[in-house]
Amino acid sequence: MSNKVTMQHIAEAVGVSKYVVSKSLSGKEGVNAATREKVLQAAVKMGYRFNPRMVRAGEEEDSQTASAAQTIVVLLPNTRYQFKDSLYWGRIVDGIMQELESVDIKGVVITDQTAESFLSIVNKSNIQGFIGVGEVESQVLQEISRLQVPIVLVDSGNPLVEAIRLFSNNRECIYQLSHHLLSMDHRKIRFVGNMDYSQSFLSRWNGFKDAMEEYGLIVARQDPLCHLNGENRVEHTEEIKSILLESRKNDDLPTALVCANDSLAISAIRALSDLKLKVPNDISITGFDNIEDAYHTNPGLTTVNVEKEIMGRRAVQLMLHSIKYRDFPKETVYMTASIIHRESISSMKDKE
Repeated sequence: MSNKVTMQHIAEAVGVSKYVVSKSLSGKEGVNAATREKVLQAAVKMGYRFNPRMVRAGEEEDSQTASAAQTIVVLLPNTRYQFKDSLYWGRIVDGIMQELESVDIKGVVITDQTAESFLSIVNKSNIQGFIGVGEVESQVLQEISRLQVPIVLVDSGNPLVEAIRLFSNNRECIYQLSHHLLSMDHRKIRFVGNMDYSQSFLSRWNGFKDAMEEYGLIVARQDPLCHLNGENRVEHTEEIKSILLESRKNDDLPTALVCANDSLAISAIRALSDLKLKVPNDISITGFDNIEDAYHTNPGLTTVNVEKEIMGRRAVQLMLHSIKYRDFPKETVYMTASIIHRESISSMKDKE
């Protein structure tokens, strides 16, 4: 198919001129980022093979220089919450690109989730390394590993490839947050999220479980709130509402919900509002990530602040170290985070 696809076909699919397609695929100036991304995505999906290059404003490069340019490929699978405009993942990618620019290294962000697509976009001989952001398909990672270049995985624990891994300190942060609720005399606390979704979610659940067990409280691993299947906030809101409605019928409502991330916490707040339950008067809520939406919830969301841009920058620093010292053993790095206290939690002592 790739031999038959032309720039004109791509132009018609995106709704732009052939001139815009040409500039987008060559990395030249004069095309806004959103349009360039649409063109790149269309080219990948239609099977058009090309070698894009990123040219900074005010710079000129001839084809010979461009072909020799070294590139770091950033993989951000366009699945579930993982997309460039995400309030969490997008900020990590921003940090990665800022750090690459500061050290004068080119970066290409690829959002397609197939090995064939990313290999058609970049010149394999120019790739210095890969940074995977979020959950990347195992097949893609295995294909990357065959290129024998350094790999840094951000917030992913895939064991099938040899890579440097970078996480926020998920378990410790949720452990501390759960302890804070327990110190406020909460005892009927439940975790909200799918513990099987990612290693980070599982680590957060383990931090919650460890804190609860230290107080002699039993955590039900089969709790449906720990196995949500929704893909977005609307679906999560309905799931949480249904589960809590059943708990209310059984007179078994929690006094607090520890949510695996802020998006789930916002869904929980909406679900409680639909059930005519108030936060924090009836149920306290906590989140994780401190995305921008956490500032705008009513009440304000108590959460864990992850330094997202700094995490992206740190991923690049780990990559550069790995490129320079190829023989160093791979490592797992945990970044500390801090609790942001807002109005979504209250003490059970105040309700006595």
